[in-house]
Amino acid sequence: MQPLGMDDPRRIGDYRLLGVLGSGGMGRVYLGRNAGGRTVAVKVIRPDLIGDGEFRMRFRREVTAARRVDGRFTAPVLDADVDANPPWLATGYVAGFSLSEAVERFGTFTEDAVKVLARGLAEALAAIHGAGVVHRDLKPSNVLLALDGPKVIDFGIARAVEDTALTTTGKVIGSPGFMCPEQVTGESVVPASDIFALGGILVFAATGHGPFGTGDTVHMLWRVVYEEPRLDAVPERLRPLIASCLSKDVAARPTPRQLMEQLDLLGVPRDGGWLPSPVVHEVSRRAVQLLDLDSGPHDLPHEIRSHSPATGSGSFTPPPTAQPPYTGPPRQHTGYGPGGDPSAPGRHEPTRHNTPPPSPVWQTPQGSTQPGSMPQPGRYDAQSAPPPPTKNRTRAALIAGLLVVAIAVAFGAFFIGTRLHNDSKDSADSSETSTEESTDTESTDITEPESTSASSDTHVPQAFLGSWRGTAKDAVFTFDIEVVLGEGGIGDEVGESANTGKLAGARCVRAESLNSANETEIVLTARLTENGGGCLDDGSQSTLTLQADGSLSYTTSGLAGPMTGVLRKVQ
Repeated sequence: MQPLGMDDPRRIGDYRLLGVLGSGGMGRVYLGRNAGGRTVAVKVIRPDLIGDGEFRMRFRREVTAARRVDGRFTAPVLDADVDANPPWLATGYVAGFSLSEAVERFGTFTEDAVKVLARGLAEALAAIHGAGVVHRDLKPSNVLLALDGPKVIDFGIARAVEDTALTTTGKVIGSPGFMCPEQVTGESVVPASDIFALGGILVFAATGHGPFGTGDTVHMLWRVVYEEPRLDAVPERLRPLIASCLSKDVAARPTPRQLMEQLDLLGVPRDGGWLPSPVVHEVSRRAVQLLDLDSGPHDLPHEIRSHSPATGSGSFTPPPTAQPPYTGPPRQHTGYGPGGDPSAPGRHEPTRHNTPPPSPVWQTPQGSTQPGSMPQPGRYDAQSAPPPPTKNRTRAALIAGLLVVAIAVAFGAFFIGTRLHNDSKDSADSSETSTEESTDTESTDITEPESTSASSDTHVPQAFLGSWRGTAKDAVFTFDIEVVLGEGGIGDEVGESANTGKLAGARCVRAESLNSANETEIVLTARLTENGGGCLDDGSQSTLTLQADGSLSYTTSGLAGPMTGVLRKVQ
């Protein structure tokens, strides 16, 4: 735990803050105490999530559902204020540490310890699902170890964050080594999805690795969908139970109640002492540290008050940009916040508390274009294009590079999902899909104009002027396309275009220069002006061809080969 900084609040709601526990996918986490002496983990939602107009509604709904969860193996949601600026929630603080850290530092669990772990997790999921909540991101770092059993954290809130992340950054929520096949393929996430993750956690506790090994994210996701789990190192008596959890058939997985019954038949130790001795020592040490905390003065300024206006007195101001925002959480775990993921490729969780892992990539680029901000048709004004940044070029380039990596990983997951769907269709459907996703520029919806000759031109032809919209596909992905064209000659920037991925929501905005033109076809060269994540558009060319019905056939480079589609005039 780190001391409070100059820009950290000293009080949030009714909770006096004692220190900074870390930061994660949702925001900054503080250790706090109420007037009665109860210790809690207070999570303040990060600013970029609040900017989504629908986030508060989703957050309110998910918090309401999470507060209904009541189980002895969960860290309960105790309090929240979704109308504060920024919103926050308080959960029970667990003075233990995560399963991922325990296995890394002290080794794998015995068969009996795995059975106790499984029984506690099954009971936790029974409580979570009974409240109408699906965890969606169950993994070893979201399981905290206490003397009286495991505690599941971060349940119920992931959906609000996931929906916002998908629409703002293209980020996909989930830990590759513990995602279920239906998450990879983009199907509905259901309670049985958590059972699949539970099976993976048990494999990790027993063997030190996930059920699908290690490696880069795309390969691991491929194994999740297509390969059987690796259970050779799992204790033999536990293999059938764990294999049933890891079934790729959602309907074949047991319910939490069925799991508890099977575990009772196997014999779960009931006399306590389930944790390895080194883990017990570490958990006890952290509990003593909590009691010895210097609580500091009671009345300090700089509060986050309930329902405080964003510009009002005492409202919380996020740390300045000179301070790295939301660095990865230290290994002192909270009752509500993600820790490191043992399945993440190319990284290992640190063993020192003061050495956090790299911070998660959640930042969104500055100056994002909102819907409806495309320039109006007619004479294109070069000044309407977004001006190049004059500050923080290095930082912006770094963030853009990290976003490219993040979106590439996300698109890899979607590629695997698409392959799974294609393989499962019958031959007739496959034929139809193949036709729809063909990268050939021929299409039954596109009719070539009767004229086979066209004279060259040095300006955008009149028929191309205006705003155009439609969809385009490459071999895997589908995009919403917007193009606005104005007057101009060869070499001039004559318009703007935007491609928005339907799956990840990443938006790429480009200024378009006229490269060549004739009465039925123009070729444009792009200059990237807004990178919503993974945009590789600088210098790419687009070809627009006028069709007999007045539409435009559209061809440009995509993430998985040439992207083709049809655009229709809207103005």
